[in-house]
Amino acid sequence: MDFALKKCTSGFEELVYAKEFVNYVDEHSIRNYRLICPVCKEEVIFIGGPDRIYFRHSPNNPNTHDCPNYSDSKYAEQYRQQQESRKFGLSSKWIYISKGGGTFGLFLGFPPLDEETVVAARKENLVIQIINPNDAEIKENKILINQVIPRETTFIRLMWIYDKYSLKYSECSVSNDIIKIWDEDLLGLPESGALFAYSKDYARSISDYGVITPDKYYYFATATEIPDSYNDFLDYEFVGKLEGRTIGYESKWMIYRVQFTKVTENAHEFADLMRVKLIEWHPPLIPLWPPHVQFGDRQIYSMPTKVLNLAAKSDESIYFQETDTQTPRSIPKVQINDGWLLSLSVKSPIRITSSFGEYESHLTCECPEEIFQYFPPEITLEYEKKPLENGELFLLKEKPYLSFKSDIKCNIYHYSERQLKNIHWNEMSILEFFGLSKGDWICVLHGMDVVYQVGIPKQIPKQISGSVNNEDDLYNILVLLGGTFIATPVKIKYILSDLGKYPKVSSYLRQTLKSGKIPKHAYDYLISELF
Repeated sequence: MDFALKKCTSGFEELVYAKEFVNYVDEHSIRNYRLICPVCKEEVIFIGGPDRIYFRHSPNNPNTHDCPNYSDSKYAEQYRQQQESRKFGLSSKWIYISKGGGTFGLFLGFPPLDEETVVAARKENLVIQIINPNDAEIKENKILINQVIPRETTFIRLMWIYDKYSLKYSECSVSNDIIKIWDEDLLGLPESGALFAYSKDYARSISDYGVITPDKYYYFATATEIPDSYNDFLDYEFVGKLEGRTIGYESKWMIYRVQFTKVTENAHEFADLMRVKLIEWHPPLIPLWPPHVQFGDRQIYSMPTKVLNLAAKSDESIYFQETDTQTPRSIPKVQINDGWLLSLSVKSPIRITSSFGEYESHLTCECPEEIFQYFPPEITLEYEKKPLENGELFLLKEKPYLSFKSDIKCNIYHYSERQLKNIHWNEMSILEFFGLSKGDWICVLHGMDVVYQVGIPKQIPKQISGSVNNEDDLYNILVLLGGTFIATPVKIKYILSDLGKYPKVSSYLRQTLKSGKIPKHAYDYLISELF
């Protein structure tokens, strides 16, 4: 036989074609499903020989002796329809996940209804039943109209996990109006898994070929282990189980936090499987100077000025400046170590656009009445739900999150003594900084101005070692040591903050921070005395 039913441990069931199925068979995935005959429902075996590829009944199974012959053409048509419906399938835009405790729940999230519709439905006691793919009512899940609040999204927890759901509306004068908004057939969790937006509350499924990029985190729901081959393009971390039941099987859905590390052919294939579109992300232009005021989608300057912007090294866009009266003119790009520098004069309101058509920025010198002078951004960095002061050092603990919030878009640099770990471009809020460790700093820039920074200290002894008798000896040694100058390491800040009552040495270290350089021999000697 050419066709068989693949029944997964998650409860998902689909028709498979032997000649295509051979491309997806491996020893790891075969443990997660059974193959059964479409007619007698008994188990079958996949034969992938060099001469012929097909399915056959298991030998010595008495239940298959009377299995009637069937026409493969019938199942060929059914398979074609299945693939077509998958290609142009139902929308999963109502599917959400949300974390509670250490596990996740699956939800249907329905768009807001107006108050008039809700009031009419309540008067007629509208009840909406949630039906599984086998046309059986899911008794644990009903939508009672009293649960619906006008002009708010309605979230219904799903106790059963399926690849699709149907809604059955009771008789009501406004049922058709609600159906137009909520629909009757909804996509659930596909057997291949699904990507969700990374959110603190309800995380929405990304489908219908929505765009994803390598610069962001996503949730990935899957009923199988992530193959090792994904390590080439995907970073992932297990964050919890997805609670729910499926008929005849124990649910094994897992949720991972994932991020694409590179855009490769395999990454595109994975994105296609998830029904999303993966694009190579490049940051938009980053305003460098002067610091600007953000008002809506405009960057506002108090007077005509020269504006500097930075584009990433990988940015291949051509940028144009244009006004309402002038045709677009390309902006020259000068290569520097950090990327491409773009310089332009702003004398009147202009727009900057990219050749890819994915970026547009508005610059103006005409300050609106609401903004009459430049104010630095209001920055809040919180740890353990307590705000941190500018320049404050805080001790790293296991569970609490460091979060960021600003009233104006800023660039946030996460770096350690040895390397720049991450840059968050043009952000107004960050729920959590990942990968924090001792010795890290979080630095917030608005334009080229450092407006806020906090750090995590290393454990540094507060006393100078006994090999130096007093502070004068140490100070004299540091001053006399020569050698090649190096850029002042970040570790000097930690030493200075924990040094205690050593005014001469403290003054010397502050001077090295101010100048940005220190003799290498002096630095090495200082470290040897303090560690």
